[in-house]
Amino acid sequence: MAVSGTVLFAASCGGGTTGSGEGATEDPASSLGQVDPCTMLSPEDLAAFGLRGPGEPDDNGASEPGCYFPGDPISGTFFKNQEMTVATYGDKPGIWEKYDRSQVDGRAAASGIATGAAEAGVCSTLFDAGGGVIILTVSNKGDSSIDACAEGMKIAEKIAPKLPR
Repeated sequence: MAVSGTVLFAASCGGGTTGSGEGATEDPASSLGQVDPCTMLSPEDLAAFGLRGPGEPDDNGASEPGCYFPGDPISGTFFKNQEMTVATYGDKPGIWEKYDRSQVDGRAAASGIATGAAEAGVCSTLFDAGGGVIILTVSNKGDSSIDACAEGMKIAEKIAPKLPR
């Protein structure tokens, strides 16, 4: 998991924009700032994915607070970033070995494998939320029969409808 967190932190450096425009005001109730990565899934939902809670805080730099969930057959770390979007992450050269754009809950989304992370079985699923982005980094823990990107997308589909647009 440290490899993926480091890659995501490197991708977030240099700032980014939320696309809200100059002079725009943000409703705090609909902002990503109110979202706690450790509580995006209920204990029952975590268990359904094979993850165990409560999560352990995993701050990937000030702009990317997160929460790590051990589990079997996967483990995962959920981050939020209020300075980036799916588009700005995808535009970072050299970060991604694979970056497949899609949609989740009518929002921009992507599944990405960071450069050098394919062998480790780590995939990041990203989707736009509340003026920023949620990043779900899933590891298949070396079990190549488990598609970490597919698992991340299933988790994203569960979380996205609960989060601000």
